[in-house]
Amino acid sequence: MLRLLALLFALIALAPGCTPEPAAPGGAAQQELWTCSMHPEVLQDGPGACPICNMDLVPVSAAAGDGAVYVDPTVTQVMGVRTEVVRPQTVFRHLRTIGEVEVGEDEVSVVNLRYSGWVEAISVDRTGDPVKAGQVLFEIYSPELLAAQEEYLLARRTQGPDSALADSARRRLELWALSDADIQRLIREGTPRRRWPVRAPRSGFVLHKDVVQGARVEAGRDLYRIGDLTRIWVTAEVYEFDAPWVEVGQPAQMELAWQRGQILEGQVAYIYPTLNEKSRTLTVRLEFENPGIRLKPGMFATVQIEYRRKDDTLAVPTEAILRSGERELVFVARDDGHFEPREVVTGLVGDRQLTEITEGLAAGERVVVSGQFLIDSESQLQEALRKLRAPPQPPGPAETVWSCPMHPEVLAAGPGRCPECGMDLEERAGTPEELAQVHGAHAAQPGQYTCPMHPEVVSDAPGRCPICGMFLEQVEAEE
Repeated sequence: MLRLLALLFALIALAPGCTPEPAAPGGAAQQELWTCSMHPEVLQDGPGACPICNMDLVPVSAAAGDGAVYVDPTVTQVMGVRTEVVRPQTVFRHLRTIGEVEVGEDEVSVVNLRYSGWVEAISVDRTGDPVKAGQVLFEIYSPELLAAQEEYLLARRTQGPDSALADSARRRLELWALSDADIQRLIREGTPRRRWPVRAPRSGFVLHKDVVQGARVEAGRDLYRIGDLTRIWVTAEVYEFDAPWVEVGQPAQMELAWQRGQILEGQVAYIYPTLNEKSRTLTVRLEFENPGIRLKPGMFATVQIEYRRKDDTLAVPTEAILRSGERELVFVARDDGHFEPREVVTGLVGDRQLTEITEGLAAGERVVVSGQFLIDSESQLQEALRKLRAPPQPPGPAETVWSCPMHPEVLAAGPGRCPECGMDLEERAGTPEELAQVHGAHAAQPGQYTCPMHPEVVSDAPGRCPICGMFLEQVEAEE
């Protein structure tokens, strides 16, 4: 801060046009004080030399009455002050995290049998092979299935196609997952098939295979897992403090490390209901189209979720805001060379270095976005000058007095010892009369005793000052 002040004073000294502030609107000349650029505590009403370092004093204009600070345009240009217009803009914020590509649970089918048998021919024999819906995976010989076919055909020949026995045999085949097309083909052929084809239930890729040529398989055993990868899931972890802003349906973007610049568009599909207690994160599921099957399960990707967005809201560059404790300030540039410090209330802090302003600014005003720290230093300096020019204000009376527990008539404004017994004075609440007495609201009357260093100490009898120990002096009556 000292360096900034020194730089500011040097600029003021070097720029001849920035010494006086323009006249006030009423025509009165702006009051000037003169100070030392190296010792700003030195102030006087006219030019001269610094009594400390003998440097020539430089003029410093007083601040505007509303708290604005004036900076000469020449100095403003040297300081690199840059402003921007406050206007409605779109403010949005992205949540950036890492996601993992997975196969969607609703895009996976399992192939198993409801009867046992032996695998006699395999058409799809490798994990990862692509398959089409209805494609033959393997053929199986099952004595149970063969017997069920014979029973159905026999019932149709002997009892008729609409008989109860034929219907019962048909339902048995349907329960064993034979489709209506399979049964119609069996009727057309008229003879049972020894090797029955097992087909893929969906298009996709073989994710898991647990069958080999000639193996015996039992009913209920999972033989294939087939997944469709044309639409995939991406699971991402969101920190607990970001979780309330994430909602289903929000747009999301994904970028792979090995495909920089290629952005895939998706959306938030599901938010898991439980929190990971160890990492304090919430799992979010995103869904993306996967053209060309570029995304492979297990890949990691950079994910962005646009989880907050406000359109047509007043916004300023984030760098324009000065944060000091609980307050947030901006400097509003006026046409007359003044810069007004104004408190604002901010909203969404978005990407692209934009911050929403909810209170304090209006559209069309100009705010300082560069060099505002130097203006802030000038503002603080001028505030100090105003305080130095202002007459000193007497401090308000304290609410307590110090008295001796043995001699309550001994009163003081601070800690000390009783001049009568030497005991330490104790602090207590004072009456209005006592407060007025110890804090000097009423001077000592003729005949009373007071301390020359602490006039608030008043006593009716001689003694020592409880603060400094000096002997009290009697006040003489004025002639």
